[in-house]
Amino acid sequence: MNCITFDVFTQEQVKEINKKIKSNLAHKQPQKQAAQNVNKRGDFTYVPVTPLIDLLYPFLNNCQQLNTDNFGYDIYWHFHLEAFAYNVYEESGEYGWHIDSLAEKDKPDMKLTCLLNLSEELYEGGEFSVVSLDEDIPFASGMGMVFTSMMAHKVAPVTKGKRTTLTYWAQGPSWR
Repeated sequence: MNCITFDVFTQEQVKEINKKIKSNLAHKQPQKQAAQNVNKRGDFTYVPVTPLIDLLYPFLNNCQQLNTDNFGYDIYWHFHLEAFAYNVYEESGEYGWHIDSLAEKDKPDMKLTCLLNLSEELYEGGEFSVVSLDEDIPFASGMGMVFTSMMAHKVAPVTKGKRTTLTYWAQGPSWR
């Protein structure tokens, strides 16, 4: 299973989530944590998990169920993370081909990348692609997406509007 998308939130719920996020923004993502030697243009911020956990329960629950039904990875689902990544791509914003992984020793391995589209307005460009598929993956506002973190993927440049996503990386014990 390469990449799975699912409907999870209405536009009204997306606005409520964004409002909560904007009142709890933590800090900018350090550049050293970004994929190296890759075009990455946008506003990338961390937001604490705790104030969002109830609002995001339907999304996180879907991610857990999709792992059980389709991937079967050994994942720590106790939401030990301190923060989600909040990614805003405005015109010309993009993130070139990369994989999601932790470069730190003695840390759990990233197993699944779980994305939530929180765009409040229509945008053009910003298509999501994975290396193993020949077509872009539809990913509209209010939709979630789950895929193996080690699969190369990218966000094409946004040509009009603003594309907003939230990322949760599901981690677990080292791959065996």
